[in-house]
Amino acid sequence: MTIAFELDASPGEVVRTLRGAVVALAGSGFALAAWLAPWPWSGPMLVAALPACALAWRYGGRRLAAGRLSVDAAGQCRWQAGEGRRAGVAQPVRVERWYATERLVWIRFSENAARRRRDTLIARGACGPAQWRSLRTWLTWLGRGAA
Repeated sequence: MTIAFELDASPGEVVRTLRGAVVALAGSGFALAAWLAPWPWSGPMLVAALPACALAWRYGGRRLAAGRLSVDAAGQCRWQAGEGRRAGVAQPVRVERWYATERLVWIRFSENAARRRRDTLIARGACGPAQWRSLRTWLTWLGRGAA
């Protein structure tokens, strides 16, 4: 059995929905706090809620990386940032941490040359069943990563 695979990773529909739900939850929290607060404080809380939710929506998914993950037969991985014509050159990366649930995988990559970190979320529906099994097998083979 080989663990070599390639996977396009970009924030898909599930991740966008998840981001929208988190922003809506934040707005609901502000509204609840304003409702529970005494009158002089409720107005400023509602006023602060609008820019806070707008900023969360605009910049909340900014750190999520989009690109192509390639893993060779030895388990070494490369990350090619960007999509389509804007794709860059594949760089060797190291997995710092990861966490997997039944339908979502989060991976933090570290580029050795640039000393940068990239976070990516991969939803189960964004890849095929064979790719999902290969991804989960590879991550289990790597281990959990440093705490």
